[in-house]
Parts: sequence; structure tokens; C-alpha cells
Amino acid sequence: MGTNLGQLFLNGGWVMWPLLIFSVLSWAVILERIYTYLTLRPKLAKTATSLVQSLRSGDSNTAKQLCMSDKPQIREVFINALETKRPRELAERMTERSRVRLMAHLKRNLWMLGTIGSASPFVGLLGTVVGIVRAFHDMAEKGAGGFSVVAGGISEALIATAAGLIVAIIALITYNIFVTTANQTINGVKLATEELLDLAYGNNPTN
Repeated sequence: MGTNLGQLFLNGGWVMWPLLIFSVLSWAVILERIYTYLTLRPKLAKTATSLVQSLRSGDSNTAKQLCMSDKPQIREVFINALETKRPRELAERMTERSRVRLMAHLKRNLWMLGTIGSASPFVGLLGTVVGIVRAFHDMAEKGAGGFSVVAGGISEALIATAAGLIVAIIALITYNIFVTTANQTINGVKLATEELLDLAYGNNPTN
């Protein structure tokens, strides 16, 4: 009962080391994505609202100035909807490409969470098999059964299984949250850019 986490880790066998690496990678991606979403999403929404308000009031120059002062990811996704010197069809294509690049930015490194979430249970299962094999080996070596003989192998198997599941659960839950967040963000940007295109080209009927 007095076993600490370090001892539990060591008792889980060698498979605990790849699971530890998976865990560190997962948390690195999780924290980086949280920072990205917390800083980028509110700015996207605020910029979109400001641009729409400027165009509704007929002030396209202010809208362009607001857009140019933003971060590159935000500027790129909105600026093509404001440049009415080109045909609307071209502006729509360029805006769509910008949204695709923004989606790639929002989903960057999420593949790692998906891979870790899928692979971790199997690594834990490998540790389970190794632990059970060790338990049977101990029985054969000592020529006797009983809990005291197989306790080490069974303990290793259970710890590896639990560790693999914990790493996988965290990775998969956060992966799904981030993918949903990215999709919602892009849907919001799509609606905003379509409204901007309607307003910008509605104010320039020659286009």
C-alpha cells in the first residue's frame, strides 16, 4: 500500500518507458494546442465581427487596415475577401485556400494524439502478455504455484495494462475535443468570410 508512483512505474516493466514517452508527447501537444486555441479563436471571432461591422457601414478601408494589423493566420484568411479588384470567383477560391491552410494550422500535430490513443492500449497489452509470461516462468522455475510466486508477473501485467489505458484515454479524449474545436472554428470562419464576400462585392456591383 505504501508503494509510490516511481516504484509502480518500475514494477510495470520495460513497456512503461514507451508509455512514458507517449504521455510526454501527448501533454506537449495538448498544452500547445490549448494555447493556440485560447489565443487564436477569440481573435478570429473579434476580427470577423469588426470586419463585418466596418463593411456594413461602408468603410472598406478601415476593414482592410484592421485585417492587415492582425496575425498572419488571421490576416490571410480574411484579406482575400476584402480585395474587390479581382473577380469574385477568384476571391472565393483564394479565400477557400486560406481556410484550408488555417484548418491545417488548427489541426497541426493532432495526428500524434490519434496515433498515441490508438497505439497505447496495444503497448499496454504487450506489457500484460510479458507480465503473464513472467508469472508462468516463475511458476516453472520454482516448481510451485501460489500467489507469492506469480505476484510479480501479475503485478507487472496489471500496471502495464492500466498505464496503457490511461495514456490512451487522455489522448483520445483530447484528440476528439481538439478536432471538434477546429471544425467549429473553421465553420465560423467560413460563415464570416462568406458574409464578408457578400458585403464587399455587394458594395462593388461592377465586380
